[in-house]
Amino acid sequence: MDSLLKNDFTSFHQLPISILKIREDTNLPYFELEDINTVLTLSSIKNSGTAKYSNPNNLEVTIIDYDTFLTNLSHKFRQGKSRCDAIVYTQNKSYFLLNELKNRKIVDENADEEVLSKAISQMLKTLKLIKIVPSIDAFINSFTQKICCYCNKQSNTPSPIINAPNAFGRLNNLLPDGIEMEHTEINAFGFQLFQYTGSQTIKFN
Repeated sequence: MDSLLKNDFTSFHQLPISILKIREDTNLPYFELEDINTVLTLSSIKNSGTAKYSNPNNLEVTIIDYDTFLTNLSHKFRQGKSRCDAIVYTQNKSYFLLNELKNRKIVDENADEEVLSKAISQMLKTLKLIKIVPSIDAFINSFTQKICCYCNKQSNTPSPIINAPNAFGRLNNLLPDGIEMEHTEINAFGFQLFQYTGSQTIKFN
């Protein structure tokens, strides 16, 4: 996928080929992703990151720093283009995910809706931009499970989806695998949409 972005994506949009290092690979049984000053970092330390991944079968996983990739393209091209933080996929073609990482303490329902809506919009716009490239579209379609994952480091109750108390991390205990949401446009691309907060974990089963 890194080659497809740096070569096919740039060629399709008539941009210079990119030589950025945007790829990292891991087969760790557990890892987390964090966005620190717009730099995507990977760690095996629990509760150090925002997106939490369980990989019990030690699948070969590739992580693409998509935000950095798009940010380093020409200003004219990237202007007004929202983007997610990361693309994560397994080499065995089981999982292809988009990750949007946030660290927002939600103080009321309206703020929750606003942050969630923006995160979903960023992932949807990413899908629209990358899937227009035929080779990238074919690559993505070859995966069995395709998921957009909004991950918030702060643990909160996603009130539009479920009315559950979040005191003492109870939401994480009730729904450890995140919460699936319906979204017509994202689902039309063949993707599911999930929300993860606190210690809720994305699982590669």
